[in-house]
Amino acid sequence: MDDLDIDDIFENMSSDKKRVNGKRKGNRVELELCKLLTKHFKKEFSRSVGSGNRWSQVTSMPAHARDSFIGDLCCPEGFKWVIECKGGYDNDVDFSSVLDGGCARLDEFIEQSTHDAEQSGRKPIILWKRSRKPWIFIAKNTDISVSNFDYSFVYRDWNIGTLEKLLSSTNEKFWFEI
Repeated sequence: MDDLDIDDIFENMSSDKKRVNGKRKGNRVELELCKLLTKHFKKEFSRSVGSGNRWSQVTSMPAHARDSFIGDLCCPEGFKWVIECKGGYDNDVDFSSVLDGGCARLDEFIEQSTHDAEQSGRKPIILWKRSRKPWIFIAKNTDISVSNFDYSFVYRDWNIGTLEKLLSSTNEKFWFEI
């Protein structure tokens, strides 16, 4: 019995879930959104250089550079919206908190988007992709009406609905200065 070498199959098992590389996931989600918007509008969208980390540097830039760096995506010229792109956060937003006193994570998204809109002079929109779920938008109810949506909801003074429905129910003039 002493000469048996038995592997402990439980030794390397862990109850911890595999860690997600947030930066890599964010980059992947931003690229996915760029492809979706480029295909829909037939105009090029790309990730901003240093996406999300240039807030303090943007205010002193000339207008043409500032417009390129504010928000998570570089949008085509004349695009009316500054995009805050979010991916994941699946466990950070639950409807119990949304309906009972607010949700810190949604408030954080809104704060980021509002700040970028103030810096750029464009309208704020948050485009969010939860894992294995369709894209949703979060936008001020003064900017986007969801009256023709079958399903949507309001959080504070922001409307939330599916991006697919928003894209299919709006025209180029809604998105671009023409």
